[in-house]
Amino acid sequence: MLLFIGVVLSVQLFAQETMTVDQAIETVLKNNYDVQIAKNVAEIAHRNNTVGNAGMLPKVNATVADNFTLNNINQKYTNGTEIKNNNVNGNAINAAAALNWTLFDGLKMFATKGKLKRLDQIGELQLKDEMQQVVANVIVAYYNVVAAKQQLKAINDAIAISEERVKLADTKFQVGSSSKVDLLQAKVDLNEQKSNALNQQKAIDQRKAELNNLLARNVDTEFEVSDSIPFSKEAPVANDLDTKNFQLQMAAKNVEIAKFEKKEAFSQFLPALVGNLGYGYSRSQSTAGFSLYNQSYGFNAGFSLNIPLFNGLNTIRQNKIASIQILNSQFTLEKTRFQTKLNYYKALKDFESAKEMLTLENENITLADENQKIALERFRLAESTAIELREAQNSYSDALIRLVAARIATKTAETELMRLNGELIK
Repeated sequence: MLLFIGVVLSVQLFAQETMTVDQAIETVLKNNYDVQIAKNVAEIAHRNNTVGNAGMLPKVNATVADNFTLNNINQKYTNGTEIKNNNVNGNAINAAAALNWTLFDGLKMFATKGKLKRLDQIGELQLKDEMQQVVANVIVAYYNVVAAKQQLKAINDAIAISEERVKLADTKFQVGSSSKVDLLQAKVDLNEQKSNALNQQKAIDQRKAELNNLLARNVDTEFEVSDSIPFSKEAPVANDLDTKNFQLQMAAKNVEIAKFEKKEAFSQFLPALVGNLGYGYSRSQSTAGFSLYNQSYGFNAGFSLNIPLFNGLNTIRQNKIASIQILNSQFTLEKTRFQTKLNYYKALKDFESAKEMLTLENENITLADENQKIALERFRLAESTAIELREAQNSYSDALIRLVAARIATKTAETELMRLNGELIK
């Protein structure tokens, strides 16, 4: 029965999906709600970027009206004619098609089109920035699971050593070469390690749930991850943050938008010319009265010129505000540039420090492992005490914890450098 249960558990474990970090990234870009919202926002900005929305195309309208009347008429004319009639039926039909086209508006339409284009570009940049942030979050969350599993493996290795220590302490106690205190302490340390393993498994489950949440799927979806945490030997180089970093690109686009808005405001100083072309049809008839039937139809064309003379100094006010907005957008660009460079500098120092720490901890883990094995053998040969073996065990466990921490710190810093440099998505 126990063999059957073991086989079933092995099959279930094998059947779990082993998800790579690339698969996790592909899934999050497809499912994540923040990415979907950013896509829709970008789509709205793209659809707004049209010549029609900028006011460059004409407007054509058609109207039809049919009006029926029932009136009592009492009319007297200068020639002495008098018309008096009740319940007079009348019908009037009017139809028209009109085209209105702004031919000149102080070049405002061209400024508006330029602004709409930049807003479209910002929508794309916001989408890419959101995608990068989500990808960075997934990478860190994925390797947090890997790090937690590595930590669990370290705890399991410590449990194996503690179990061997319990056996040796029990043997020594049985033959009378050591006191029961060593055996009890060995069992206490073993139980502590087992408790740590349970807590670590809980941490793994929680981190998996966090990753599943980022992937927009059920938090209890089972999967496995890789066993290693790869990273570059050298830090990603910041070739040109101004052209690579999406936040900086958006800030630069906002400066351009502010300049186009200044042009829109300035256009109010200039005249506006609107051309119109239309075709109209009108027919009215009545059973009584001076005019029994009237019909007219035909084309009409013309233009209107609007020359601004004075509007309460509002145009001057709006132009001054537009100039201030340009200054603010330039200040925001510089502020974003300084903050981005600071963030890159800090991430670079984190990466370099983590790499140095990783090199040191790799050396430490080798030394601590060898020391632990020597201490166990010396304890087996009764050449050392249980306290020395316990200290060697604790030293090895601490070294493993620091090693895993250095790995995830290196990966996190590398991911942040790539995000700032616009390298997480193509």
